Amino acid sequence: MSHPVSGSDAPGSSDAILLDGVNLSYDGRVALEDVSFRVPEGSFAAIIGPNGAGKSSVLRVLLGLVRPQAGRALVFGHEPGRGARQIGYVPQKVVIPRGFPISVLDVTLMGRYASLGAGRRPRHADRENARTALDRVGMADAAGRRFQDLSGGQQQRVLIARALCGEPRLLLLDEPTAGLDSAARARFYALVCDLQRERGLTLLCATHDLDVVGDHADTLILLNRTVQLLGPPLQVLESGALRRAYPFPPPHVHET
Repeated sequence: MSHPVSGSDAPGSSDAILLDGVNLSYDGRVALEDVSFRVPEGSFAAIIGPNGAGKSSVLRVLLGLVRPQAGRALVFGHEPGRGARQIGYVPQKVVIPRGFPISVLDVTLMGRYASLGAGRRPRHADRENARTALDRVGMADAAGRRFQDLSGGQQQRVLIARALCGEPRLLLLDEPTAGLDSAARARFYALVCDLQRERGLTLLCATHDLDVVGDHADTLILLNRTVQLLGPPLQVLESGALRRAYPFPPPHVHET
């Protein structure tokens, strides 16, 4: 189902993200087909959909890592890749070789590298920026610990701090709570929503957390290669489109 972008060809001044008719294929396999949606600046949108639906592909387009074969993508009115410092990215996890002694502070400082320039080392101000970011996510006391020694939930908090170090306007989150328990997922979304309100951030999260994200997001985008439905969380979560997109089994009856 196509959701064409309405209005004039120019993106609205309040749009953080605009995708219009985006098509993307990898080695002849269709990943995205005629994908169109807007995310207003300062809002929280979540992309949901089954495995292989193209959620991560949308984020790759917005990060400028891949170029669509058709359509257009704009981030704050510019093509992806321009103004990259305005984007913070929080992945599922960071893969660090076993035993590599990188500290929590050093991981957080990675968020400053784009603004440092090639060959420049972090300055005192950059380290203070990183410590402030860690304090905001409740991880200041762990600055000297090895990143690998943290729990999954603690690592995700550090990755948020790393993203905040670049002072972004937009946070892209790719399955950020994968592997976390229910309580840790709830804490994670509460934290990012607090940060959104404090800093006026725009959030776009690709997730399977239908129950939790529906309590926080302004808009849900149901994706299955193309946009199946877009709207307020309750409307999307109670729709037939959701049941068609996910192969839920019929209710199981326990015989007594």
